[in-house]
Amino acid sequence: MSSLSAILVDDELNARENLRYLLNEFCKQVTIVGEASNVDDAVKIIEKENPQLVFLDIEMPQKNGFQLFNELKEINFQVIFITAYDNYAIKAFQVAAIDYLLKPVDINLLQKAVEKVEIQLSQEQSNDRIKLLQENKKKFKKIAIPYKNDYAILNINDITCIQADRVYSIISTSDKKQFVASKKLNYYEELFKEEGFFVRVHRSWVINTNYIEVYSKREKQIQLKTGELIPVSKGYKQSFEEIFIS
Repeated sequence: MSSLSAILVDDELNARENLRYLLNEFCKQVTIVGEASNVDDAVKIIEKENPQLVFLDIEMPQKNGFQLFNELKEINFQVIFITAYDNYAIKAFQVAAIDYLLKPVDINLLQKAVEKVEIQLSQEQSNDRIKLLQENKKKFKKIAIPYKNDYAILNINDITCIQADRVYSIISTSDKKQFVASKKLNYYEELFKEEGFFVRVHRSWVINTNYIEVYSKREKQIQLKTGELIPVSKGYKQSFEEIFIS
């Protein structure tokens, strides 16, 4: 059994300890060469150790797991996402992850995921997957939103605006549909930050600037192409105008 070098990236110490235990007991082909509690430290360890595999949490302070790919010049490792949330699955596979495991980690699923890595590394398609991960790292185009008893898969470009509703968010799309998501507005503001065209204009609103039809400084509001009128508050007016008005 050949050794498979890996690092663990998770901001929760207990989560890393649990995963380390499972790997040591049930995936003995894996050799843990480093651990990190945040993206910045993970980058340093990856550049130093050059691991074959990264077990990567998604929701972490400051930078989420997906941002790791933007911090690296080269990506020459396989990725297994391990997270407590299942609404990232679409995005995870879009960046060519080997697998996506939910916490608490199931031993059998963990073993199967590690076996997938071994197969990938023994075949030519491993390079193809890594190349795809490298190419797709900034091409996040869809998101899965919990909807009724299932998930609605939305194209990021089709989202016109997001409104805060207490601990929920109301996501509106270009076809005038609305989806109530069980995440706060701050979560989506951070998630879409890298896209470059989502802007906070009010404590209760984030908009897609591609859908702006009219901006009225006098009325302090934005009219979207879908007809929606979005207020622009004093606290966000200056930052919005710096971005939108040349």
